[in-house]
Amino acid sequence: MFVKVIKNREGTQYVSIVEGYRDKDKVKHRTIKSLGKLKDLEAGNPNYLTELKEDVKAGKYQPEPETLSLTLDLKKKISNPLQNYGWLLVDEIYRSLGIDKVLSRHRKGTKSKIDLNEALRLLTAMRILDPQSKWRSVQSQGVLFGDFNLTPKDVYRSLDTFSLLSEEIQLQIHHSVTSSVGRTGALVFYDVTNYYFETDLDDEPLEMDGESIPAFRKRGPSKEKRPNPIVQMGLFMDTNGIPIAYRLFPGNCVDVKTYLPAVEQIKKQFGIERIVVVADKGMNSKNNISETLQKNDGYLFSQKVRGTRGAPKDIQEFALDPEGWIANEQETFAKKSMIRKRILNKKEITEKILVTWNQKYDFREKVRRRKSVEYAEKLTAGERFRLTMKKGGKRYLEVESLDEETGEIKRLTPHISIDEDQIAFDEQFDGISVLITSETEMSDEEMLTSYRSLSRIEDCFKVMKTTFDARPIYVWTRPHIDAHFLVCFISLTIMRLLEQRLNGQFSPERIQAALQSAQCRPMEQGYWEVFGNDDFLGINEILEKKWNRQYVPLEALKKYGK
Repeated sequence: MFVKVIKNREGTQYVSIVEGYRDKDKVKHRTIKSLGKLKDLEAGNPNYLTELKEDVKAGKYQPEPETLSLTLDLKKKISNPLQNYGWLLVDEIYRSLGIDKVLSRHRKGTKSKIDLNEALRLLTAMRILDPQSKWRSVQSQGVLFGDFNLTPKDVYRSLDTFSLLSEEIQLQIHHSVTSSVGRTGALVFYDVTNYYFETDLDDEPLEMDGESIPAFRKRGPSKEKRPNPIVQMGLFMDTNGIPIAYRLFPGNCVDVKTYLPAVEQIKKQFGIERIVVVADKGMNSKNNISETLQKNDGYLFSQKVRGTRGAPKDIQEFALDPEGWIANEQETFAKKSMIRKRILNKKEITEKILVTWNQKYDFREKVRRRKSVEYAEKLTAGERFRLTMKKGGKRYLEVESLDEETGEIKRLTPHISIDEDQIAFDEQFDGISVLITSETEMSDEEMLTSYRSLSRIEDCFKVMKTTFDARPIYVWTRPHIDAHFLVCFISLTIMRLLEQRLNGQFSPERIQAALQSAQCRPMEQGYWEVFGNDDFLGINEILEKKWNRQYVPLEALKKYGK
């Protein structure tokens, strides 16, 4: 933008503010505002022209045209020139993470001509905006406002490099988030989920350089009860709900066995001396607790109460003791805690136990048990008992083999009846939950708040599986699988950071829909028409972006998100 002075035939000088723009390969000028005759403008201020030039150069004078004259080609055929510019908001956060530093360092040591950063930018933007396969993402790159020019071969070759640099990229993101948002590694949250593949065949172990490489895609305990091969993903999250790191495991690796390797990796990767991990009862095992304490780390686990594998007898007795409970005013919640010592692997350890009772949880468990007992009553018929595979109702059945006529025990004729003692035993613990921690100095409120925050990691899994369509997984080689999850991890981190910038006012689904609505199309004289739904306008308002014009210069559109 600059000041232009023109002279007519009579020698009269006129002042206007002019802006340059590019039309294909040519640079043209358009008048932003005509200010009038120079002599009239300088009548009250002889230095008017000099001051105007300084103001325009300094960016203090930014008038916008009120109208724009366009020429319409009435014979032009129907086309769809719309492009998405909402992805630029995502790209702004991507660039702030400094991932390009890692990719640039690697590229300098190779002869590759592939722009790794462009490939990862494209895959991340498409995963957030419109999740598709890698091939479809490349084919759809034209829908993004910008100058992507990648081939499918470029992207698929990049996946191997992304797998190789996965841990380094995670570490770079960790440093960026720590400096911008603030993060301490003292308290983290951990959980495991799995993702399935569109195949019916498990991988077979491979022999490479005389070593056996275990199979990766394997059938296991699927969270979605699917028969397909799966992989396990352990995810760490910080107290802000932002992902820290992840690790992949073979599909047949049970949750509890992922805990120690994952914790060891994150400590080594991020240089953390001591870590306290919050996790659910699936990670609560004697071996995990013993190894955690041996490495001077801490834990906060939930504890199963009922059953043969439930809480130890002293915890059950403490939970059932009517003394010591502290209830709220509405008497819908109560709690009590104690310090407990026990012997684990021939060593005495000290733990804090927090027992809580919740009225809503109590009601929910009673409803579930009633349905289980009703189902169990139908299974008292021997034939139906043998045919069913469900275990819920069988819990409340007592099975004995006897002769109905003589009363003598027989092996082949079972006598099935409702186990009233088991029902009564379970009912004692309705509404009761138990937390167990090595951090004995933690208050009851800190324990509750920390454990309740674990639900946010479940939401992370939900975003990855639904909003980002992380499964089913269509790639099949180990490096490509690693790269797929790296893209999903980066996308999840960006989404969480954007949610935080928006003060939690928009869900990931609303943010995705808002970004999808941000479309634009070229007009004449270097102007573009832009669109966006109400949520998109609200997002810009929260981010303090002045973005409420229907028509904007190309230069302004390029700067959006920067």
